[in-house]
Amino acid sequence: MSDLANVYQLFRSKFEDNDFQYYYPPSYIRSLTECDDKIIFAFRKVQNHILSSEMDAVRPKQSPNSNGSASLDLTGSPLRDVSFEQFEEMNLSKEYQESSVQNLWTVDEETYAPLSTEKARSLLQAFISLECRIGRGSIWVLCCGTDSEQKVLLQLSVNAASNNQRHFTRGVVRFSGVQPSNSITLGQLIDIHRQRAGEGMKFSPKIQIQQWCKLHAQITLRLSWNTMGEGSTFAIERNARVRLSQEFPVNNGAFSRSSPAEYFWQQLQRLAMMRERIMDIRANRESGYARNDVCGEAEMDLEYIKQKVNNILSSFLEVEPVTYNSSTIIDMVSLVQKRKLTDVMERLYDALTLCSSYEDLKTAIDYIFHLSTHSNIVNVPTNGTRFAQLILAMIQDRLAIPLLTGSEPYELLLECGFSKLMNDYRTIFTEAGIYELEFEKLFQPQVTNTRKSRYATGNGPQLDTHHGAPSKRSATQLFQSAAGDDRVREKSILLSNFDEDEVKLRLNRLAQVHLLLEHLLLLESAVNVPSIYGRVCELYLGRAPYSYGEVYNRRTDLLEFELDEFMLLRKADHVLPCARRVTMSSANMLQKLETVFYQNVKPILPGRFYPQFECKELDSKHEFWCYEYDRIESL
Repeated sequence: MSDLANVYQLFRSKFEDNDFQYYYPPSYIRSLTECDDKIIFAFRKVQNHILSSEMDAVRPKQSPNSNGSASLDLTGSPLRDVSFEQFEEMNLSKEYQESSVQNLWTVDEETYAPLSTEKARSLLQAFISLECRIGRGSIWVLCCGTDSEQKVLLQLSVNAASNNQRHFTRGVVRFSGVQPSNSITLGQLIDIHRQRAGEGMKFSPKIQIQQWCKLHAQITLRLSWNTMGEGSTFAIERNARVRLSQEFPVNNGAFSRSSPAEYFWQQLQRLAMMRERIMDIRANRESGYARNDVCGEAEMDLEYIKQKVNNILSSFLEVEPVTYNSSTIIDMVSLVQKRKLTDVMERLYDALTLCSSYEDLKTAIDYIFHLSTHSNIVNVPTNGTRFAQLILAMIQDRLAIPLLTGSEPYELLLECGFSKLMNDYRTIFTEAGIYELEFEKLFQPQVTNTRKSRYATGNGPQLDTHHGAPSKRSATQLFQSAAGDDRVREKSILLSNFDEDEVKLRLNRLAQVHLLLEHLLLLESAVNVPSIYGRVCELYLGRAPYSYGEVYNRRTDLLEFELDEFMLLRKADHVLPCARRVTMSSANMLQKLETVFYQNVKPILPGRFYPQFECKELDSKHEFWCYEYDRIESL
């Protein structure tokens, strides 16, 4: 636990020539320490004009109406958003693509220039000599590595129990060169550690080893185990703990264009656009009544839609039992996408999404109501949506034909769309034997929000200034006995029952379910160990979802979990490691020395600040950039 606010202020006031930040550690310090506590980091801030210009060239411009805050709901219309289209059509520079793929450091870390080793050492020594208030945590200084030992980082850990008693732990990170991976042995590392510890310290035989393997460009396995004795090797032990990390490339929403599940993401986009239309109409914005973009290029004329609706309600449909015999997730996705719709409301929803305008949608729904009242309906809806309840009530002569106003046509359509998409996802996960999706639990709000939009709920008629005044039968007193007897009137079914927060939560959760499906498709193609899928679903759905709009502001989505799976160990046996971390220690009565040997196929520090580390071509095709981190603590 870091508590260095006072120390940070002292550093800024006493050492004004240097730059400091009190924040979470840079990526290279996290790799060495595996600690995310806040630190004081000393460096020299530089402006990287070349990098800034490259980033400006590839960063998508935000549309005038967009807001960059990730905390806001950005549901919008992603398919026609200007910034998204520009991002799709952008030709990224080769330099940016290489830096985003190859570099292990972040863009911000390109501006953290090192200090000289002498200056870094004197800075920490001057701090030790100062009187300071209580603080606890680590101070790190970035060094240029030009000294004989090639020091790149110095550390001072502070553990203050009182103003007069301070406990310091020192650390140093050295760059030890680029070496062929097959030339590095555990025995060599033990010898290096023992030389630094000296004869006065006793070597601890317990050695911690972590090894990372790339199973796929986006999938990494971390294998962790302890070994005893000096004759040990880097061979993976059967009892190793396994942690899988998968970074699915969201690409600011562009992932769907090349996904086998693109159809289902498009359905979710359609629901998001319906929500936007409803919000526009409730706010009396003209855009709510504009030409419909919900159906895209498949829009049809009204007469065609009426004929299609009439066939759905009045013609017999031969229903055959559906059996899914697919053994893979990707095949199941294809089967569900191409399945023949048999549910009446799903078929009506499919037809109504062909409407090209608000007026056509309103007229088509009114046509359905008239058919339900005056025609011989063969196919009676059975699902629990309000639209289905209204049709059923009119078929049974318990309801007069209502007049739709305001956003009510879109609200009825939105509820049907949610029902269909939920059924699609549930079928994929269940029939593929992956997981039982329980949407009732997923749609329960995690945090109660008492503040709602003024347009959040609709318990009563809406003011429709463009399409007639509210009817007495539009959203109240919908049920009316055919004989006019008030005593047999039934409970009303509200046409307008829109809750902004509930719809937002449903969109967010369905977006989470879709990203989970994308993760599973990637796992199946690269790893193909079905026994882990249930665990993946349980962990992924157990965390809070992103907002639907936030998906369009993300480059990747991280799936990370630990598991006990022998099949993954077997796959790692045949893959060369991409990184390794070896920890060992020695101690006596007064001090303890811990050494971390960190090796990676790529450098962890920005190369522009360390040109002297550039290596010549080696004969080996697989080499490690090697770093040694010594930490000595007084006991």
